[in-house]
Amino acid sequence: MLKASDVMVTNPICVTTKVTVYEAVKVMEKHNIASLIVVDENGIVYGVVTAKDIVIRVLAKGLDPKSMKISEILSRPVTVVESDTPLKDVVNLMIGTGHGHVPVVNKAGKVLGIITIDDVLKYVPELLEYVEIRK
Repeated sequence: MLKASDVMVTNPICVTTKVTVYEAVKVMEKHNIASLIVVDENGIVYGVVTAKDIVIRVLAKGLDPKSMKISEILSRPVTVVESDTPLKDVVNLMIGTGHGHVPVVNKAGKVLGIITIDDVLKYVPELLEYVEIRK
């Protein structure tokens, strides 16, 4: 059975709640990613922000990304899982919450990785092949 640790991207890019939206965008651009995990001053997951959040909650409203803190627009409450969570449970959480970016944390709430819907989709061809073979 696949677990979160089998699928997650390790060492995800994180920012603190103190960065501005503009600074977060620059981090996303530098690393060519569409989401960031936002952590508090203790390194505990506080939320997740996506490119879509920035477009809808900042740019579409004509707000200034250089003066807004990322903590003002991130998605909360955040859905997190631990590394031993079965992948099917992660997928069900994504479906149930609508969150396509799920941080993987240790027992203390510190980031170990992230699973995105794209990470899950990488396994679909193999799973479909498995289903075909079983028929």
